[in-house]
Amino acid sequence: MCVQDRIFISISVYRVFMAKKFGQLMAAYSKAVEEYCKELDWDYERFKTAISDEGISNTELYLEDPNEGIVEKLSLFLEPTNQSAVFIIWDNVGMGKSSIRDFVARSLSDIPNYFTLQITDPRLTSFQMLRVISEELDIKDLPLNRMIVKKHLKSRLFELAKKGLITVIWVDEAEKITKDILSELRALSDVKTEDGLKCCKLILSGTPSLMQKIERYIDADPEDAAAFDDRASLNTFRLNMWSEEDIYNYWKLVSSYCGGANPFEKDCIDVVLEISEGKPRTIAQITKLAIHKKAIQNFFEVNIEGPKITKRDILEALEDHLQDLK
Repeated sequence: MCVQDRIFISISVYRVFMAKKFGQLMAAYSKAVEEYCKELDWDYERFKTAISDEGISNTELYLEDPNEGIVEKLSLFLEPTNQSAVFIIWDNVGMGKSSIRDFVARSLSDIPNYFTLQITDPRLTSFQMLRVISEELDIKDLPLNRMIVKKHLKSRLFELAKKGLITVIWVDEAEKITKDILSELRALSDVKTEDGLKCCKLILSGTPSLMQKIERYIDADPEDAAAFDDRASLNTFRLNMWSEEDIYNYWKLVSSYCGGANPFEKDCIDVVLEISEGKPRTIAQITKLAIHKKAIQNFFEVNIEGPKITKRDILEALEDHLQDLK
């Protein structure tokens, strides 16, 4: 056997060994979390879907208190009317725009006279955007002519509205859309029935740069921006940072969803609020890190504190996480 063959075999054996070791570690890791859930009387399967790396991924865990006004404002906005059909939700990354989108979409799915269309990646040309919306509205055999596509799309919105169905187009990360897309969406939001009711409701969610883009759009061409009415009547909502009470209520909500006790001691709230700066996504991520850290610690070590998570546990979990990122 030549040297090259020996090296190849050694590498192959090492890869098999590492794969096996990785599999064993993952199995032990999952077992640790499962055992910790048992300590808390939590449903392990429910916990797995409760918190993702992106933050609050489960619509049942949407916390209404920090932004209680948005539910009422959206409810009024979604009512059939001849008024402005554009609603803008904005704030920095990690403030819960996607969670609100999913919560509203799930709520509207239970109401038969609304059809919600979500666009989560708006990095398209204006014509591509029109085609995507048309396909979602089940318009077949789309032509390559922009004007004909727009005509079919407006007719479809009118047709659905006549049947009592209001179309809600929700564009997430809307700060990425171009002026041309904004103009096309504005035109769709201005389609009306014979009675003057808007056929389509447009919701844009994004970062503060979205509001800057809207302002520039209105200033540059006020006539084309007619669907926004004027600045005084523009439907906007800026999300709120979470408070200490919100963090505590979120932990209670997660615990209730999983079916057991809240493991976080109250002195954890201060450190989580300080580190997260009140951002919901960061709070959810810290929550997950702390639970997993405590689960592994209790599984591999003797822990007299039991399942309770302390301020020290949170700080250690964050320190370990930062080390892993290096």
